[in-house]
Amino acid sequence: MLWYEKNSFTVERPENDIFIRFDHPMTKEHYISFAAIITFDGMMIKKLYPEQEPEVRFPFFGKGKIFYFCNRDGLFELDP
Repeated sequence: MLWYEKNSFTVERPENDIFIRFDHPMTKEHYISFAAIITFDGMMIKKLYPEQEPEVRFPFFGKGKIFYFCNRDGLFELDP
């Protein structure tokens, strides 16, 4: 089963940004460690911490892939 089949998420495009909100636990034992957006000419990473809100906001700088790392389940990809 893929990670995003177990956990839901929403993607919004406010202004010139990409805002992603996860339905994922953010406990000290199970959390999303980071999220990254990668385009053909750049990359941006946002660090997430246990017990913080499970959401990230990236400036939109081109179509790309979004990756997330869960400390239990590993690395996953999303193409919104």
